[in-house]
Formats: sequence, C-alpha cells, structure tokens
Amino acid sequence: MKRKEYEKNIFLNEIYPLNTATGNLMIEIHLEQYIYLFNEWDNASFKRRDLDPDLIYFLEECSQEIPLKYDIELNISITEEERDLQKEKNIIKGFRTQYIHYLRVERRNLKELSMRAVLYVVTAFALIFTASMLESTLSAHPISTTLLEGFYVGGWVFAWEAISSFSFHRGGITRKIKEYQRFLRAPIQFIYSSKDQ
Repeated sequence: MKRKEYEKNIFLNEIYPLNTATGNLMIEIHLEQYIYLFNEWDNASFKRRDLDPDLIYFLEECSQEIPLKYDIELNISITEEERDLQKEKNIIKGFRTQYIHYLRVERRNLKELSMRAVLYVVTAFALIFTASMLESTLSAHPISTTLLEGFYVGGWVFAWEAISSFSFHRGGITRKIKEYQRFLRAPIQFIYSSKDQ
C-alpha cells in the first residue's frame, strides 16, 4: 500500500529514493569528511559533539516533506576519508544522543503545555463560578457590574487559552515527537566514494 502511494507521489519519487529491501525512504547526505557532520565550534568527541546546525535544518526540512507513515534511513556519502568503523559507531551514537535530547525536550514541552492547559481551565472555572456567585449578591452599580464583567471575560479568556494551546500548539509538538522517534529508528549507512566519482 505505502509503496503504491509512494510510486504515485512524483515529488517523493524525485527527491527521496526508495530502498526496495526495507521500504524506507532514503535521505542522502553528501560530505567530504566525517567532521562536516558536526558543529565546527564543538570540540567534544564524536559521541558527544553537536550535529552541524545546517545539517539539522536540512534533516528537519526533509522530515517535514516526508509523510510520517514512511520510515526513513540516512545514507551518508563520504568522498575523502578512508572507512573508519570506530568513527562510524561514534557518529551514530552521537546522532542518536542528540535526537534523544530533542525528544526529551519536546516531551517536556508537551507536559508543560498540558499542565498549563489544566491550570487555565481551573482558573477559567474559578473566575466564571465566582462571577456567577457574586452576580446575585452585588447591587447594580457601575463598579460591581464592571467587576462582574471582568470576572466573566477573564474566565472566558482563560478557557479560550486552554483550548487554543491544547488544540493548536499540541499538534506541532506531537508531530516533532513523532519525527524525532522516526529519526531514532532510522538506520544510518555510510557510503564511500572517491573524489572523481
């Protein structure tokens, strides 16, 4: 099913080759040396070094273009260096470490968003309940009327904020979480070629 949909999608066909053995779409990264995968200002070992910001931007753009129903794999093409299996392992570990960190951050953001939404709902109900209780006891005076209106408006503002944050912002965060999980599942392969090719 996915393969038939992929074959019909001309955009995906032209940009992301299909690995017929795994069914994954391939994101191809062409570099001269291993070092170009990482942030040039970070001098840590490959296991702990941050990925290059341009590479992260490229990967996130690719991930947004590829529907979540497709799994991906990364093919890193290196032109100048000799194969070094230890460096490959460290690079893969560093890549996974960075995306585990991103996943944790987005999960924390989702948790904070949910807690904020609950707080907004409680505040909204408290304000509206207070306004409804005061409505029968306060006299029809401009100050008391303004106070009541303020409670009602404040309650509805907090209610709307809860709805909007949970409805609109939550979707972007859950999409990021799914993308980062997909990156963590993605096989990483190194392909070596000479400069002349």
